[in-house]
Parts: sequence; C-alpha cells; structure tokens
Amino acid sequence: MPIERGKIREYALATGNARSEYLEDDRAPIPPTFLATVVFWEDLLAVYETPEARRAWNDLKLERDVRNLLSLEQEYIFHGLVPRAGDVLETSVRFIGLEVKQARSGPLTLARFVVAFRDRTHELRAECLYTSAYLSVPGGRGPESTAQRESAPIAARVETPLGPHTVGARFAPRRFGPVTMTDIVRYQGASGDMNPMHHDDELARSAGYPAAFSVGMLGAGYLGTYCTEAFGVDTVRRFRTRFRKVVYRGETLTATAEVLREFDSHGEARAEVRMSLTDGSGAVVVDGTAEFATR
Repeated sequence: MPIERGKIREYALATGNARSEYLEDDRAPIPPTFLATVVFWEDLLAVYETPEARRAWNDLKLERDVRNLLSLEQEYIFHGLVPRAGDVLETSVRFIGLEVKQARSGPLTLARFVVAFRDRTHELRAECLYTSAYLSVPGGRGPESTAQRESAPIAARVETPLGPHTVGARFAPRRFGPVTMTDIVRYQGASGDMNPMHHDDELARSAGYPAAFSVGMLGAGYLGTYCTEAFGVDTVRRFRTRFRKVVYRGETLTATAEVLREFDSHGEARAEVRMSLTDGSGAVVVDGTAEFATR
C-alpha cells in the first residue's frame, strides 16, 4: 500500500481539513483515519472466507453473508510516528472472531477483524480493528442505538487553538455542514467506500430508509480533523470511533471534545480525549476516544 501525497491531499480535503501540512508537504503525514483507504489495496471482506471465519459462523449456526454486516466501530492504533507520503506499507488481515452480546433490542452478534500495516523492514507501524454487527436481514435497518454509517460535510477552518491539553479541558465546538450529496460522494471517492446506499436514494428506500445516508467514516474523519486542530497533524497514537446514528443530507453536525487524562506511554507524554459528533437535535451520531502525543 503506497502512501501517496496526492491521496493524502484528497482525503484531507474530503474530511474538511485544509491544513498546509496535509496539502503542501512532500512528506505529509496521514490524517487520523486515512488508513480507511486500505480498501484500494486489500479486499477486506475476503477475511470472512477464511477457514477460521467459516468455523465461527458454523459454530453459531449463522448464514455467512457479508451483506448482513453493518459497520459499528473502527479503531486505529499507531506504533510510533504516523506514516507519511512516500512510505510503502505491507498489509495483512486477520479474523478475530464472532461474539454475541445482549443489546437493548435483543442478542447482537459482533464480527471483528484486524488489519496490520508494516513497513519495508517489517516493523509494525499501525493496526486497524474493525467491528461490525451481523444483522438478520440483508441490507435491512439495524437498531438505532447501533445505527448505520454516519457522516459530515466541510466546514471552515478553526484559526485558533481549540484549548489546552490539561485534564477537563473542553475544546471549542466546531460545526460541519449542512451535509450535501457532494460531500458524501467526495468522501466515497477519496476513501474507496463506494457503497451505493450512500448515494442512491432509490436503493436506500428499497432497504427501508427515507433516503441515501452519509458514510460513517466521514463523521469519524471530521472528528480527526477537529482534533488535529488542537494537537497537530502527526501526534495521533490511537483513534477509536463508534457509529451511533444515521445522518442524512441537510443535517448540520457539531464536534466537541474533552481531555480525560494525561499519561506517559513508553516515555512519551500523551493526552486521552473523549470526542463526539452530534446532529441538530443533540443526538450523538459518532463518538469515541483518542490518544495524542503532547510532546
């Protein structure tokens, strides 16, 4: 997987980030959720065809159909400095397993796999943990508490720091939107997620939705943009987001974050933040936690 400068620029702009470090640096660092573009280089769904995955589905007596999978959560873990333009990463995918949990709407089956990213010396540079819900009806609506993919559109840059890195510090809110079809399709092209449910209204209605909805990782990308305004572009060490609620075109979203703790990891000072993206009604559409180096 080559890390291309042009792709970094495209992805940054698609997630509302106009920082010069992403747009002009020949060795630009990747944005926090950039590794979602691995789908250009790796068929991730093939992991469910492995013998381990087949056995797991058979053990639970479930029909193995990837159309029933609904993305719930992604977590990026960076081992040291984030990759930069010009780097070439080797990818490998490993099935972790299935787990049945009791949700408010009944039993919920979770499927997990991990993608590892190594450099040419085989050093582990990053990992991405994918968690999906397995629905009983292909393409059907999932429970609202574990809703589909969400999104957000492009907003003006924040020109001032969002706040100190001390425990309890809350960053100034930032609005994204209103969401447009252009925002959605732009992110789909940048990320490689071309699921037609995000741009085909007729298809979405046939699956029970009022219209096509935005991409969950677009909302996660906007939270990444928001946090890099406070911590810088090459400081992310862990970035975990969970998709809570579907976002439709026309909605305006607001990002907020709070510092939960300061700590040391292998001699590096870090801050952990809790972040969320809410819609106009105040409902959370994407939330999560992240860790950043504070130098």
